[in-house]
Amino acid sequence: MEEVVTVIIPIYNRFEHIKIIFEALMRQTLKPNEVILSDDGSSLDVLEYLKSNFIDFPFKLKCVYQKDLGFRKTRALNNGVREANDGFLIFIDQDLIFGEDFIKNICKMREKNKFIMLRPGNTDEGEKKIIINNFKNLEYKEILKSISFMGKEISKLDYKRDMKNNLLYRLKLRDRGAKFVGMAYALYKEDYIRINGYDEEYQGWGYEDDDFGNRLYKAGLKSKPIYLEDVPLHLWHPFDPTKKKSINEEYYYKRKKEISRKNYKCEYGYDKSKGNDEVVVSELLKN
Repeated sequence: MEEVVTVIIPIYNRFEHIKIIFEALMRQTLKPNEVILSDDGSSLDVLEYLKSNFIDFPFKLKCVYQKDLGFRKTRALNNGVREANDGFLIFIDQDLIFGEDFIKNICKMREKNKFIMLRPGNTDEGEKKIIINNFKNLEYKEILKSISFMGKEISKLDYKRDMKNNLLYRLKLRDRGAKFVGMAYALYKEDYIRINGYDEEYQGWGYEDDDFGNRLYKAGLKSKPIYLEDVPLHLWHPFDPTKKKSINEEYYYKRKKEISRKNYKCEYGYDKSKGNDEVVVSELLKN
């Protein structure tokens, strides 16, 4: 039986980014079986927006929506994973773009008890405008030619640092391997459930991804950094002034001391949500 591959994208407004990421998904050499949008309260109906921009979809498409009650990425992601079929999960931030073999290359590297991590390159405001205006009509290699050397090189430097930190972890010189960053990663659904998913005590921006990574390591998973020549790119956007300091900092360091080989699950997560407001699931079947 074919293993189901699900792409999960946490979203909140910025619909021009959503359009570009779907352009990238539509031309993958290996299409996912389903795409789930984990919506943290966007102001417009994202499925209606996508239907107005694309004729059809080569995969099952769902939107899992929760009301905008502030930044609740952790609950939104757990909502999305609950709706995913059992199998392999690929998480991508909505402001990432990537080459035609992106899904295929990640799937080739999948292993149970391991989580894959990718580090994107950076774009500036001018480069983002070039991408937005030309992405639909150019192959990804042509898009990459418009990005500065350092914008792409940062991805390779991050990969080398991640591999070094994994080595130090194996030598017991670090208490964890490569730092988990939630922009692009993949793992099996059973491994996500093993730690009860994201900790929904993290409400508001900050530390939720780092905590998720800490608990994956304590559960016995290993990280698998990968580097792609067709470097995925993070689309520029203005800095959010509310993200200078996180309200979650105190809780994060408290939890970090508590997490152990026997205590790596969170109380509120995949199997018990902290929120009680309605979650609305909409679905489009592939043609």
